[in-house]
Amino acid sequence: MSKASRPNPKTANASLENALALHKTGQFAAAAVAYEQALARAPEEPQILYLLGGAYAQSGRLADAIPKLEHSLKLRPGFLPAIELMGSIWGQLKEPAKAIPYFREAAAQAPNSPDIFTRLGAALFHCGNYGDAAAALSRALALDPKNRQTRIGYAAALGHTGREAEAEGILRQCVSETPEPNSLIALGTLLGQCERFGEAEAVFQEAITRDPKSATAYQLLGHAFHKQGRLQEAESAYRSALALAPNDAKLLERLGENLTDLNRLDEAQAILERANQIAPNGADTITALGRIHELRGALDEATALHTRALSLDPKNTSALLNRGNARRFAGDFSGALIDYDAAIAARPGLAQANANRALALLALGRLDEAWPLFRARIRALHGAPDLTNGKPWDGSSLAGKRVLVWNEYGLGDEILFASLLPELIKIVASCTVVCAPRLLTLFRRSFPDAHVVPLGTSIADDFDFCMPLIDAAQTLRPSLASFPQHAGYLRPDTDLTAKLRARYQDRTAKRLVGISWRSNAGATGRFKSNDLTQWARILEIPNTRFVSLQYGDCTADIERAQTQLGCNILVDPQIDPAGDLDPFTAQVAAMDVIVSVSNTTVHVAGGLGKPVLTLLPTGPGMHWYWFQDRSDSPWYTSARLLRCERDAPWSGVLDEAAGALKKWQSS
Repeated sequence: MSKASRPNPKTANASLENALALHKTGQFAAAAVAYEQALARAPEEPQILYLLGGAYAQSGRLADAIPKLEHSLKLRPGFLPAIELMGSIWGQLKEPAKAIPYFREAAAQAPNSPDIFTRLGAALFHCGNYGDAAAALSRALALDPKNRQTRIGYAAALGHTGREAEAEGILRQCVSETPEPNSLIALGTLLGQCERFGEAEAVFQEAITRDPKSATAYQLLGHAFHKQGRLQEAESAYRSALALAPNDAKLLERLGENLTDLNRLDEAQAILERANQIAPNGADTITALGRIHELRGALDEATALHTRALSLDPKNTSALLNRGNARRFAGDFSGALIDYDAAIAARPGLAQANANRALALLALGRLDEAWPLFRARIRALHGAPDLTNGKPWDGSSLAGKRVLVWNEYGLGDEILFASLLPELIKIVASCTVVCAPRLLTLFRRSFPDAHVVPLGTSIADDFDFCMPLIDAAQTLRPSLASFPQHAGYLRPDTDLTAKLRARYQDRTAKRLVGISWRSNAGATGRFKSNDLTQWARILEIPNTRFVSLQYGDCTADIERAQTQLGCNILVDPQIDPAGDLDPFTAQVAAMDVIVSVSNTTVHVAGGLGKPVLTLLPTGPGMHWYWFQDRSDSPWYTSARLLRCERDAPWSGVLDEAAGALKKWQSS
């Protein structure tokens, strides 16, 4: 080596002194340059490597810091400051699993450092290792009992280990001492985790009052609204958060999911794709995109996206649930059950997983297994009413009890589950039925031995049990063989029925056939609906008067069909299916037979015992209560089920309905 190329200790020391001076004054980027100059003259000096790694980290060059610190530790194993710094850098890079070994080593060297145990606990928490996180944070609190942030973190960890009450106590104490946003957000998050979303909402509102610029509080408020089924309010809260944090991928993902539930799929997809650009390969975002494909009927594409999400995060419960749903809609029930079981294994007690597993079992007719699990849906459903008022049914005998029952679904399901009432009323001492106001008149006539009140009524009576009506199926419908044959349980207004029948009949028509071709059931309605112009073979049947039983504005549909097909469809402007269901029920009762897609019309017809040809889809529009591969319905003796093949056009089912109708006409 020539004299000129040899390291000059004086020059190296001068560069190091200059770097240290720059470092102390916060000039981290300049300090890094000076450390690099010193390192060039002493490349195996562990202290310079450590200091350079620190300067890189403090100037935002986290990835560059790691090899310098690793090299330093190789030359000087066990150097505590470098070990701590490595753990912190991995934490900042959102790689807590890589941070944990460094913090564990640091804790072994410094067993009396509350800061190290706090950071170890945080890393363990973010990896989902809540038990070890609680232990580490408990150690930190033993060393520094008054550290507020450690107390909050400890409570959060306890909340994930089944010790929610203890966690809530700690957080409420923190809030009572100083109601600052961090404590409020932690408390609201815990309440949400316990599915107490109404209480969580109030806590997040207080956090926003104290810090109107907290994007986190707005996001969590949106989540609380979302979980209560208040989707418009959720969107508003999410967008307030987005104005404060426009590049938050998690926030974008939650907004996208909310828009999906609002059936605004194009907007949702754009938002989720933006989230994916910001944070590529996020499992939650990818499975949310898969759900959009599912709601468009592209089940294979949906399943592929959910599977990709699970390759990135094998225990992601959202992806497991979503893939299970896509498989269930595609008819792969064994695959769906595997996914639901995996979700339950990853998060025992997850209400949505148990409820979805019940749906699969119900569709398969495995009722005895399904009903107990199905009760989890009350906690899983967004915005579902819960009128238990501290007196839920415990599964014991209902004989001789005073019961309050209600339905938590739509009108069609409410009519379906009302089929349980005749038997339930016979075995209980008294039965109060809470129903939709539109069903009040009809239900009071149909079930005179029950006390029927509209939803929203203040009820002062005392009850032994308060329960959703469908839960009584656990006792009354333990198997498919337990469904009774019946001629109808709804009682229409007979005078109005006779008047309507007389008004609709004419000399040329031997039969009155009611028709309905559309469903307005949110995101799934499109799968159950078809175009009236496809009904040519039905509407050309002679000696028949066709009466529209379709709810909603269907004028354009009917005019187009009449123009293209040359048919005549009667519309009675005096009957509004969107209003009180009692006149509509009389209209359905006036028909000889009904042909309808799966909507409220079918349930009214089935509840009346009127012959009804039911046109069923496959995929997301298929309800569990039609069961699998049946042409009859255990719920409705008078119903015949005509099933569309997956991805097949409606023409085949409509032709089958026309053939059945002609055969019935000639009989």
